[in-house]
Amino acid sequence: MARDARHDDAHDRDLDPAVPAAVAVHLAVREPVPGAAGQIAAGVAEGRARAEGPHGCHGVGVMQVYASAMGQVDNVGDTVLRRGFLDALRRVGPLHVYVGARDDDHLSGLGLHDGDRLYRTSAEWRGRLSKALTAERSLYAFDTGETEVQRAFAMRYLRLAPLLVAARLRGGAAAHVGVGVREPTAWRVPISAVLRLCQVVTWRDEPSRRMMGVGGVSPDWAFALGAPEDVLLAAPDDADRRTLAIAVRASLSHAERDRPDARWIAAIGTLADELGLEPVVVAQIERDGPLAEELADALGAEAVVWDGPNHAKQEARLRAVYRGSRAVVSDRLHALVIAATEGAVPIGLANGDDDKVVRTLAAAGITGTSVDRALADPDTALATARDAIGRHAEIMASVVEARRTIDAVVDGLVELTAGR
Repeated sequence: MARDARHDDAHDRDLDPAVPAAVAVHLAVREPVPGAAGQIAAGVAEGRARAEGPHGCHGVGVMQVYASAMGQVDNVGDTVLRRGFLDALRRVGPLHVYVGARDDDHLSGLGLHDGDRLYRTSAEWRGRLSKALTAERSLYAFDTGETEVQRAFAMRYLRLAPLLVAARLRGGAAAHVGVGVREPTAWRVPISAVLRLCQVVTWRDEPSRRMMGVGGVSPDWAFALGAPEDVLLAAPDDADRRTLAIAVRASLSHAERDRPDARWIAAIGTLADELGLEPVVVAQIERDGPLAEELADALGAEAVVWDGPNHAKQEARLRAVYRGSRAVVSDRLHALVIAATEGAVPIGLANGDDDKVVRTLAAAGITGTSVDRALADPDTALATARDAIGRHAEIMASVVEARRTIDAVVDGLVELTAGR
Protein backbone atom coordinates (compact mmCIF):
# COMPACT_ATOMS: atom_id res chain seq x y z
CA MET A 1 0.00 0.00 0.00
CA ALA A 2 1.02 3.60 -0.48
CA ARG A 3 2.71 5.26 2.48
CA ASP A 4 0.17 7.36 4.32
CA ALA A 5 0.55 10.66 6.17
CA ARG A 6 -1.87 11.80 8.89
CA HIS A 7 -5.61 11.97 8.40
CA ASP A 8 -7.69 15.15 8.53
CA ASP A 9 -11.23 16.34 7.83
CA ALA A 10 -12.53 15.89 4.30
CA HIS A 11 -11.45 18.38 1.66
CA ASP A 12 -13.30 18.91 -1.60
CA ARG A 13 -11.21 19.56 -4.68
CA ASP A 14 -12.24 23.23 -4.38
CA LEU A 15 -10.48 23.27 -1.00
CA ASP A 16 -7.28 21.70 -2.31
CA PRO A 17 -4.58 23.83 -0.65
CA ALA A 18 -2.08 23.51 -3.45
CA VAL A 19 -3.08 24.44 -6.96
CA PRO A 20 0.40 25.63 -8.18
CA ALA A 21 2.80 26.36 -11.12
CA ALA A 22 6.57 27.01 -11.75
CA VAL A 23 8.94 28.25 -14.54
CA ALA A 24 8.33 29.55 -18.19
CA VAL A 25 7.88 27.88 -21.60
CA HIS A 26 4.74 26.01 -22.64
CA LEU A 27 4.74 22.62 -24.30
CA ALA A 28 1.76 22.90 -26.64
CA VAL A 29 1.05 19.51 -28.05
CA ARG A 30 -2.02 18.94 -30.12
CA GLU A 31 -2.78 20.62 -33.40
CA PRO A 32 -5.30 23.13 -32.86
CA VAL A 33 -2.02 24.72 -31.68
CA PRO A 34 0.56 25.07 -34.48
CA GLY A 35 4.20 24.11 -34.23
CA ALA A 36 3.71 21.72 -31.32
CA ALA A 37 6.78 19.57 -31.87
CA GLY A 38 8.97 22.62 -32.21
CA GLN A 39 7.54 24.10 -29.02
CA ILE A 40 8.32 20.90 -27.11
CA ALA A 41 11.90 20.88 -28.34
CA ALA A 42 12.30 24.59 -27.58
CA GLY A 43 10.81 24.12 -24.14
CA VAL A 44 13.21 21.31 -23.28
CA ALA A 45 16.22 23.26 -24.55
CA GLU A 46 15.24 26.46 -22.76
CA GLY A 47 14.34 24.67 -19.55
CA ARG A 48 17.73 22.97 -19.47
CA ALA A 49 19.56 26.19 -20.21
CA ARG A 50 17.76 27.95 -17.37
CA ALA A 51 18.37 25.06 -15.00
CA GLU A 52 22.09 24.96 -15.79
CA GLY A 53 22.61 28.70 -15.57
CA PRO A 54 26.11 30.14 -15.78
CA HIS A 55 27.60 27.69 -13.26
CA GLY A 56 26.37 24.35 -14.57
CA CYS A 57 23.45 22.03 -13.90
CA HIS A 58 21.50 21.92 -10.63
CA GLY A 59 20.91 18.20 -11.20
CA VAL A 60 21.78 16.78 -7.79
CA GLY A 61 19.50 14.09 -6.35
CA VAL A 62 16.29 12.55 -7.64
CA MET A 63 13.51 14.85 -8.84
CA GLN A 64 10.63 14.57 -6.34
CA VAL A 65 7.12 14.95 -7.77
CA TYR A 66 4.26 16.64 -5.90
CA ALA A 67 0.66 16.45 -7.07
CA SER A 68 -2.87 16.78 -5.72
CA ALA A 69 -5.56 14.22 -6.61
CA MET A 70 -8.81 15.55 -5.20
CA GLY A 71 -11.69 14.47 -7.40
CA GLN A 72 -15.35 14.15 -6.41
CA VAL A 73 -15.94 11.34 -3.94
CA ASP A 74 -18.59 9.53 -6.03
CA ASN A 75 -17.27 10.09 -9.55
CA VAL A 76 -15.45 7.28 -11.34
CA GLY A 77 -14.39 9.68 -14.09
CA ASP A 78 -12.47 11.79 -11.57
CA THR A 79 -10.41 8.84 -10.33
CA VAL A 80 -9.84 7.45 -13.83
CA LEU A 81 -8.41 10.68 -15.25
CA ARG A 82 -6.25 11.19 -12.15
CA ARG A 83 -4.92 7.64 -12.39
CA GLY A 84 -3.71 8.42 -15.90
CA PHE A 85 -2.20 11.64 -14.55
CA LEU A 86 -0.39 9.98 -11.63
CA ASP A 87 0.84 7.09 -13.79
CA ALA A 88 2.50 9.63 -16.07
CA LEU A 89 4.09 11.59 -13.23
CA ARG A 90 5.79 8.49 -11.83
CA ARG A 91 7.97 8.50 -14.93
CA VAL A 92 9.56 11.71 -13.64
CA GLY A 93 10.33 10.64 -10.07
CA PRO A 94 9.04 9.51 -6.67
CA LEU A 95 5.47 10.64 -6.17
CA HIS A 96 4.00 12.63 -3.26
CA VAL A 97 0.19 12.92 -3.45
CA TYR A 98 -2.27 15.06 -1.52
CA VAL A 99 -5.52 13.08 -1.13
CA GLY A 100 -7.09 14.81 1.86
CA ALA A 101 -9.64 12.67 3.68
CA ARG A 102 -10.52 10.45 0.72
CA ASP A 103 -11.17 6.93 1.99
CA ASP A 104 -9.75 3.65 0.70
CA ASP A 105 -12.77 3.02 -1.54
CA HIS A 106 -12.11 6.29 -3.34
CA LEU A 107 -8.35 5.75 -3.45
CA SER A 108 -8.88 2.31 -5.03
CA GLY A 109 -9.55 4.09 -8.33
CA LEU A 110 -6.28 6.05 -8.31
CA GLY A 111 -4.00 3.06 -8.83
CA LEU A 112 -1.61 4.15 -6.07
CA HIS A 113 1.73 2.37 -5.75
CA ASP A 114 3.57 1.14 -2.66
CA GLY A 115 6.21 3.83 -3.04
CA ASP A 116 3.77 6.74 -3.28
CA ARG A 117 3.71 9.03 -0.22
CA LEU A 118 0.20 10.20 0.69
CA TYR A 119 -0.67 13.38 2.57
CA ARG A 120 -4.03 13.69 4.28
CA THR A 121 -3.82 17.00 6.15
CA SER A 122 -3.60 20.37 4.48
CA ALA A 123 -1.17 21.60 7.13
CA GLU A 124 1.30 18.79 6.50
CA TRP A 125 0.92 19.15 2.73
CA ARG A 126 1.55 22.88 2.79
CA GLY A 127 4.55 22.46 5.07
CA ARG A 128 6.01 19.75 2.88
CA LEU A 129 5.53 21.84 -0.26
CA SER A 130 7.20 24.88 1.29
CA LYS A 131 10.28 22.80 2.08
CA ALA A 132 10.27 20.88 -1.19
CA LEU A 133 9.92 23.84 -3.53
CA THR A 134 12.62 25.85 -1.77
CA ALA A 135 15.13 23.13 -0.84
CA GLU A 136 14.75 20.17 -3.24
CA ARG A 137 14.73 19.40 -6.92
CA SER A 138 10.97 19.19 -7.24
CA LEU A 139 8.29 19.05 -9.90
CA TYR A 140 4.92 20.43 -8.87
CA ALA A 141 1.96 19.24 -10.96
CA PHE A 142 -1.40 20.99 -10.75
CA ASP A 143 -4.37 18.82 -10.00
CA THR A 144 -6.03 18.02 -13.29
CA GLY A 145 -9.64 17.70 -14.47
CA GLU A 146 -12.07 20.62 -14.52
CA THR A 147 -11.44 23.85 -12.65
CA GLU A 148 -13.39 27.03 -12.04
CA VAL A 149 -11.80 30.42 -12.62
CA GLN A 150 -12.84 31.95 -9.30
CA ARG A 151 -11.29 34.18 -6.65
CA ALA A 152 -10.42 31.35 -4.24
CA PHE A 153 -8.36 29.59 -6.90
CA ALA A 154 -6.69 32.79 -8.05
CA MET A 155 -5.57 33.65 -4.52
CA ARG A 156 -4.00 30.21 -4.06
CA TYR A 157 -2.10 30.58 -7.31
CA LEU A 158 -0.80 33.99 -6.28
CA ARG A 159 0.27 32.82 -2.81
CA LEU A 160 2.30 30.04 -4.38
CA ALA A 161 4.07 32.20 -6.96
CA PRO A 162 7.08 33.00 -4.71
CA LEU A 163 7.59 29.30 -3.97
CA LEU A 164 7.51 28.52 -7.66
CA VAL A 165 10.14 31.12 -8.40
CA ALA A 166 12.28 29.62 -5.62
CA ALA A 167 11.79 26.16 -7.12
CA ARG A 168 12.93 27.45 -10.49
CA LEU A 169 16.15 28.81 -8.98
CA ARG A 170 16.90 25.36 -7.54
CA GLY A 171 16.33 23.59 -10.84
CA GLY A 172 12.74 22.66 -10.08
CA ALA A 173 9.80 22.66 -12.47
CA ALA A 174 6.02 22.80 -12.66
CA ALA A 175 3.37 21.38 -14.96
CA HIS A 176 -0.30 22.11 -15.58
CA VAL A 177 -1.59 19.48 -17.98
CA GLY A 178 -5.00 18.51 -19.33
CA VAL A 179 -7.14 20.94 -17.32
CA GLY A 180 -10.54 22.18 -18.50
CA VAL A 181 -12.22 25.52 -17.71
CA ARG A 182 -15.99 25.93 -17.62
CA GLU A 183 -16.16 29.64 -18.40
CA PRO A 184 -13.90 32.68 -18.22
CA THR A 185 -14.04 35.31 -15.50
CA ALA A 186 -11.83 38.27 -14.61
CA TRP A 187 -9.88 35.94 -12.30
CA ARG A 188 -8.29 34.35 -15.36
CA VAL A 189 -5.83 37.27 -15.47
CA PRO A 190 -3.94 36.52 -12.22
CA ILE A 191 -4.23 32.75 -12.77
CA SER A 192 -2.74 33.03 -16.26
CA ALA A 193 0.03 35.25 -14.93
CA VAL A 194 1.08 32.56 -12.45
CA LEU A 195 0.77 29.85 -15.10
CA ARG A 196 3.40 31.70 -17.11
CA LEU A 197 5.84 30.50 -14.47
CA CYS A 198 5.25 26.89 -15.64
CA GLN A 199 7.36 24.95 -18.11
CA VAL A 200 4.41 22.87 -19.23
CA VAL A 201 0.87 24.22 -19.67
CA THR A 202 -1.82 22.40 -21.63
CA TRP A 203 -5.61 22.40 -21.54
CA ARG A 204 -7.93 19.55 -22.41
CA ASP A 205 -9.79 21.61 -25.02
CA GLU A 206 -9.13 24.54 -27.31
CA PRO A 207 -11.78 26.90 -25.84
CA SER A 208 -10.15 26.53 -22.39
CA ARG A 209 -6.76 27.41 -23.88
CA ARG A 210 -8.29 30.38 -25.66
CA MET A 211 -10.03 31.61 -22.50
CA MET A 212 -6.84 31.46 -20.44
CA GLY A 213 -4.49 32.74 -23.14
CA VAL A 214 -1.51 30.58 -22.23
CA GLY A 215 -0.25 27.10 -23.16
CA GLY A 216 -1.44 24.47 -25.57
CA VAL A 217 -3.94 21.62 -25.88
CA SER A 218 -3.58 17.94 -25.00
CA PRO A 219 -6.31 15.31 -24.59
CA ASP A 220 -7.97 14.47 -21.29
CA TRP A 221 -5.90 12.11 -19.15
CA ALA A 222 -8.66 9.45 -19.17
CA PHE A 223 -7.77 8.70 -22.81
CA ALA A 224 -4.46 7.26 -21.56
CA LEU A 225 -6.17 4.19 -20.04
CA GLY A 226 -8.36 1.41 -21.37
CA ALA A 227 -8.09 -1.32 -24.00
CA PRO A 228 -4.80 -1.84 -25.84
CA GLU A 229 -4.25 -0.32 -29.27
CA ASP A 230 -4.72 -3.53 -31.25
CA VAL A 231 -8.10 -4.12 -29.63
CA LEU A 232 -9.27 -0.59 -30.38
CA LEU A 233 -8.18 -0.73 -34.01
CA ALA A 234 -9.76 -4.13 -34.71
CA ALA A 235 -13.09 -4.16 -36.55
CA PRO A 236 -15.95 -4.39 -34.03
CA ASP A 237 -17.71 -7.73 -33.74
CA ASP A 238 -21.48 -7.18 -33.91
CA ALA A 239 -22.01 -10.34 -31.84
CA ASP A 240 -19.85 -8.98 -29.02
CA ARG A 241 -21.17 -5.41 -29.10
CA ARG A 242 -24.93 -5.66 -28.90
CA THR A 243 -25.85 -2.87 -26.49
CA LEU A 244 -26.33 0.88 -26.45
CA ALA A 245 -25.06 2.22 -23.12
CA ILE A 246 -26.89 5.26 -21.76
CA ALA A 247 -25.53 7.49 -18.96
CA VAL A 248 -27.48 10.61 -17.99
CA ARG A 249 -26.52 13.32 -15.53
CA ALA A 250 -29.01 13.80 -12.69
CA SER A 251 -30.17 17.31 -11.93
CA LEU A 252 -28.67 18.85 -8.79
CA SER A 253 -29.54 22.01 -6.87
CA HIS A 254 -26.31 23.69 -8.03
CA ALA A 255 -26.39 22.22 -11.55
CA GLU A 256 -29.96 21.89 -12.73
CA ARG A 257 -30.80 19.84 -15.80
CA ASP A 258 -34.11 19.11 -17.49
CA ARG A 259 -35.28 15.73 -16.28
CA PRO A 260 -35.81 13.21 -19.11
CA ASP A 261 -39.53 13.11 -19.83
CA ALA A 262 -41.71 10.54 -21.61
CA ARG A 263 -40.92 12.03 -25.02
CA TRP A 264 -37.15 11.87 -24.35
CA ILE A 265 -37.40 8.30 -23.09
CA ALA A 266 -39.36 7.30 -26.19
CA ALA A 267 -36.75 8.97 -28.41
CA ILE A 268 -33.84 7.13 -26.78
CA GLY A 269 -35.76 3.85 -26.98
CA THR A 270 -36.44 4.40 -30.67
CA LEU A 271 -32.76 5.23 -31.22
CA ALA A 272 -31.73 1.90 -29.70
CA ASP A 273 -34.36 0.02 -31.74
CA GLU A 274 -33.33 1.65 -35.02
CA LEU A 275 -29.67 0.85 -34.34
CA GLY A 276 -30.58 -2.75 -33.52
CA LEU A 277 -29.08 -2.48 -30.02
CA GLU A 278 -30.29 -3.34 -26.52
CA PRO A 279 -30.30 -0.36 -24.16
CA VAL A 280 -28.46 -0.57 -20.84
CA VAL A 281 -28.47 2.38 -18.45
CA VAL A 282 -25.38 3.04 -16.31
CA ALA A 283 -24.50 5.39 -13.46
CA GLN A 284 -20.91 6.52 -13.68
CA ILE A 285 -21.50 8.84 -10.73
CA GLU A 286 -23.22 7.35 -7.68
CA ARG A 287 -25.71 10.20 -7.37
CA ASP A 288 -26.95 9.43 -10.91
CA GLY A 289 -28.12 6.00 -9.71
CA PRO A 290 -31.79 6.74 -8.94
CA LEU A 291 -32.29 8.38 -12.34
CA ALA A 292 -30.52 5.47 -14.07
CA GLU A 293 -32.84 2.97 -12.39
CA GLU A 294 -35.89 5.05 -13.33
CA LEU A 295 -34.83 5.27 -16.98
CA ALA A 296 -33.97 1.58 -17.12
CA ASP A 297 -37.41 0.70 -15.74
CA ALA A 298 -39.10 2.90 -18.36
CA LEU A 299 -37.02 1.36 -21.16
CA GLY A 300 -37.33 -2.22 -19.93
CA ALA A 301 -33.54 -2.28 -19.68
CA GLU A 302 -30.85 -3.30 -17.22
CA ALA A 303 -29.46 -0.66 -14.83
CA VAL A 304 -25.80 -0.81 -13.78
CA VAL A 305 -25.57 1.40 -10.69
CA TRP A 306 -23.14 1.55 -7.80
CA ASP A 307 -23.03 -1.55 -5.63
CA GLY A 308 -21.07 -0.06 -2.75
CA PRO A 309 -18.64 2.89 -2.67
CA ASN A 310 -15.54 1.24 -4.18
CA HIS A 311 -14.35 3.15 -7.26
CA ALA A 312 -12.22 0.37 -8.71
CA LYS A 313 -15.11 -2.12 -8.59
CA GLN A 314 -17.58 0.28 -10.20
CA GLU A 315 -15.06 1.23 -12.88
CA ALA A 316 -14.56 -2.46 -13.71
CA ARG A 317 -18.33 -2.94 -14.02
CA LEU A 318 -18.65 0.10 -16.29
CA ARG A 319 -15.77 -0.95 -18.51
CA ALA A 320 -17.35 -4.39 -18.91
CA VAL A 321 -20.58 -2.72 -20.11
CA TYR A 322 -18.68 -0.48 -22.53
CA ARG A 323 -16.73 -3.44 -23.96
CA GLY A 324 -20.08 -4.95 -24.90
CA SER A 325 -21.51 -1.72 -26.31
CA ARG A 326 -21.51 -0.53 -29.88
CA ALA A 327 -21.98 3.05 -28.70
CA VAL A 328 -22.61 5.10 -25.56
CA VAL A 329 -25.02 8.03 -25.37
CA SER A 330 -24.28 10.41 -22.52
CA ASP A 331 -23.93 13.95 -21.23
CA ARG A 332 -21.33 12.68 -18.76
CA LEU A 333 -17.98 13.52 -20.36
CA HIS A 334 -16.02 10.69 -18.83
CA ALA A 335 -18.68 8.11 -19.58
CA LEU A 336 -17.97 8.99 -23.22
CA VAL A 337 -14.19 9.03 -22.85
CA ILE A 338 -13.94 5.80 -20.86
CA ALA A 339 -16.34 4.07 -23.26
CA ALA A 340 -14.28 5.24 -26.23
CA THR A 341 -11.14 3.76 -24.65
CA GLU A 342 -12.99 0.43 -24.52
CA GLY A 343 -13.98 0.55 -28.19
CA ALA A 344 -17.51 2.02 -27.98
CA VAL A 345 -18.44 4.99 -30.14
CA PRO A 346 -19.09 8.11 -28.00
CA ILE A 347 -22.32 9.95 -28.83
CA GLY A 348 -22.50 13.08 -26.73
CA LEU A 349 -25.68 14.66 -25.45
CA ALA A 350 -24.74 18.32 -25.71
CA ASN A 351 -26.16 21.79 -25.30
CA GLY A 352 -24.44 23.33 -28.30
CA ASP A 353 -20.93 23.29 -29.73
CA ASP A 354 -19.41 24.93 -26.64
CA ASP A 355 -20.55 22.08 -24.37
CA LYS A 356 -17.57 20.49 -22.62
CA VAL A 357 -18.51 17.12 -24.13
CA VAL A 358 -18.04 18.49 -27.66
CA ARG A 359 -14.95 20.50 -26.75
CA THR A 360 -13.10 17.70 -24.99
CA LEU A 361 -13.82 15.05 -27.62
CA ALA A 362 -12.70 17.48 -30.33
CA ALA A 363 -9.32 17.91 -28.60
CA ALA A 364 -8.87 14.16 -29.08
CA GLY A 365 -9.80 14.42 -32.76
CA ILE A 366 -13.35 13.07 -32.29
CA THR A 367 -15.88 15.31 -34.01
CA GLY A 368 -19.39 15.09 -35.43
CA THR A 369 -20.64 12.56 -32.87
CA SER A 370 -22.74 14.74 -30.57
CA VAL A 371 -26.49 15.38 -30.68
CA ASP A 372 -28.89 17.80 -29.05
CA ARG A 373 -29.28 16.79 -25.41
CA ALA A 374 -33.04 17.26 -25.55
CA LEU A 375 -33.33 14.85 -28.53
CA ALA A 376 -35.83 17.32 -29.97
CA ASP A 377 -35.12 16.00 -33.49
CA PRO A 378 -34.91 12.19 -33.22
CA ASP A 379 -34.28 11.74 -36.95
CA THR A 380 -31.18 13.96 -36.83
CA ALA A 381 -29.98 12.17 -33.71
CA LEU A 382 -30.39 8.80 -35.44
CA ALA A 383 -28.54 10.00 -38.53
CA THR A 384 -25.67 11.32 -36.39
CA ALA A 385 -25.48 8.09 -34.41
CA ARG A 386 -25.47 5.93 -37.54
CA ASP A 387 -22.77 8.08 -39.11
CA ALA A 388 -20.65 7.94 -35.96
CA ILE A 389 -20.96 4.16 -35.66
CA GLY A 390 -19.99 3.91 -39.33
CA ARG A 391 -16.83 5.86 -38.53
CA HIS A 392 -15.76 3.44 -35.80
CA ALA A 393 -12.31 2.88 -37.29
CA GLU A 394 -11.69 6.62 -37.63
CA ILE A 395 -12.81 7.33 -34.06
CA MET A 396 -10.70 4.54 -32.57
CA ALA A 397 -7.69 5.80 -34.55
CA SER A 398 -8.30 9.17 -32.89
CA VAL A 399 -8.28 7.53 -29.44
CA VAL A 400 -4.93 5.91 -30.26
CA GLU A 401 -3.54 9.21 -31.53
CA ALA A 402 -4.78 10.95 -28.37
CA ARG A 403 -2.69 8.52 -26.34
CA ARG A 404 0.34 9.28 -28.47
CA THR A 405 -0.19 12.98 -27.90
CA ILE A 406 -0.37 12.41 -24.14
CA ASP A 407 2.79 10.30 -24.36
CA ALA A 408 4.54 13.14 -26.20
CA VAL A 409 3.65 15.55 -23.38
CA VAL A 410 4.98 13.15 -20.77
CA ASP A 411 8.13 12.39 -22.81
CA GLY A 412 8.81 16.12 -23.02
CA LEU A 413 8.29 16.52 -19.30
CA VAL A 414 10.63 13.59 -18.52
CA GLU A 415 13.31 14.99 -20.82
CA LEU A 416 12.90 18.47 -19.39
CA THR A 417 13.24 17.38 -15.78
CA ALA A 418 16.02 14.84 -16.46
CA GLY A 419 18.36 17.67 -17.44
CA ARG A 420 17.69 19.78 -14.36
